Amino acid sequence: MTVSTESPSTSPLAPLTDEKVAVLNTNEVVATSQLPSPPLRGRINADITIAPAYLAEDDTFVNSLTNLINEIYTDAERGFWSIDPFTRTNPAEVRSFITSGTLAVAWLPGYSQGCIEYLLGCGRVQLLPPPEPSSRTPSHSNPDPSSPIGQFGCLICRPEYRGSGVGRDLLKFAEDWTREKGGKKMQVELVVGDGWEHEEKTKLAGWYERAGYENVKEVDLCEGIPELGPLLARKARYRVYQKTL
Repeated sequence: MTVSTESPSTSPLAPLTDEKVAVLNTNEVVATSQLPSPPLRGRINADITIAPAYLAEDDTFVNSLTNLINEIYTDAERGFWSIDPFTRTNPAEVRSFITSGTLAVAWLPGYSQGCIEYLLGCGRVQLLPPPEPSSRTPSHSNPDPSSPIGQFGCLICRPEYRGSGVGRDLLKFAEDWTREKGGKKMQVELVVGDGWEHEEKTKLAGWYERAGYENVKEVDLCEGIPELGPLLARKARYRVYQKTL
């Protein structure tokens, strides 16, 4: 797996909400270098925590994680977007996840936490906020605050550790976190092909379904996340899954 040793962008970008991506300014090809990969195989009982706040001040960690997320999303969603490489996030957004206490991170057990070399995967967990009057994406809000709903997104696992249980453990951590916050349901979202099949998304949909998630909503992506419509290379749909906790 390769990640950049440089900051992904020299221009400042405002934080984005979890379901959005950094658009425009995405045509740069980022220089990359090899990320160390400790030699482990089989089931890994990762140490999973909420990322400590001090990591938001660690530029190396933030920039490396930003590039790791973007590279994994570029590979996993190739074919959907008219831009390659695709920018899923940016350093400002990653910092906002850390400072808000919503970035779940999986570390290689027994190794120093806080070092990007030993990060196996991550995801952003939060409680869905009340809807804003001007919101065009109601699936990203909860109209009934008395029944909190957790949302888990931006899930990645380093490719060399797929199949080791890291993704499943991150999802369970997010579900447990939501229960502790009083959440009654957990929500995840997918972009899928419209009239065509994307192999990676089909696998991921099956993975969520085996974990107990049900498809509760599916609309044209341009309706579900309007700001992504201009970036599409092919027609796509926006799918919402939920699970009762």
